[in-house]
Amino acid sequence: MPNEHISLSFRDIIDSLRCGDYSVASSRLNETLQCMETELKNRKVAPKQLQKLLYSLETLFTMQKMEDWVAVADILEFEFTGIWKELMQS
Repeated sequence: MPNEHISLSFRDIIDSLRCGDYSVASSRLNETLQCMETELKNRKVAPKQLQKLLYSLETLFTMQKMEDWVAVADILEFEFTGIWKELMQS
């Protein structure tokens, strides 16, 4: 899944979360994270950028465990997506 498709997947996940379709969003998030892993394996990523991504992921997973879907959508939309774009531009 190319980088542009990963970014579009974020948008789809966010939309699903905001519409209350949590199972679709969670499934799509798992698929997207696997694609991100593949993309990151093929790149050299600065440790500081990777640390930001991991912190954001930890927060996202914590909110997902708490079933705080609004927070999950917010983290994806306002934090995680930007970090991902930064990583892909470096």
